[in-house]
Amino acid sequence: MIKKSIIISIIVFSFVGCGVLKELTNLSRLQFKLVNLESITISSVTISNKNSIRDFSSLEVLKLSTSFIRNDMPLEFILNVEVKNPNANNNNLSKSNFKLSSFPWRLFIDGKEAIQGNISSPVNIPSDRNLSYVKVVAKVDLVNFIKEKGYEGIINLALSLASQKDSPTKIELFAKPVVETSIGKINYPEEIKIVSMNYTN
Repeated sequence: MIKKSIIISIIVFSFVGCGVLKELTNLSRLQFKLVNLESITISSVTISNKNSIRDFSSLEVLKLSTSFIRNDMPLEFILNVEVKNPNANNNNLSKSNFKLSSFPWRLFIDGKEAIQGNISSPVNIPSDRNLSYVKVVAKVDLVNFIKEKGYEGIINLALSLASQKDSPTKIELFAKPVVETSIGKINYPEEIKIVSMNYTN
């Protein structure tokens, strides 16, 4: 759907000149995919090296249980989004440098919306590099998100995300990129769904 919308934009703006047509065509080739999670913590306790509740130390259990009683168990992590620029593989002169100036996103965990946000600074997507990366910094209050699952359910959800850090299938990201090009800023016409298995487009 996104590619179709951009192609329609190409047709609409093509009368302006070849430069516009080239830039919009190259923009339509950008692809996004979730790669991995890093720096995963719950209530500031690192969980990327743990597989079950039994792996937590007594001090960590005390800290987590105290956080649960206080209704404050933040899950924090960085979600790395891979941006593939197929234009980098072109040997002709139609390569384009882009900059992701804005990336408003919505994060879903197990099909439920958990948090919204945006990138803190622009991300360059140069034409001489096939892959670039966007870092999505997320902080989810798990008590408010899935309080009905109880203490162990919350811990198990966090652990399941940590175990999938290199293939986060429990996570979906919806984003509406704003890209700076040589012809100005271009807003994606609608949200794109970004998952770990396949590139968008």
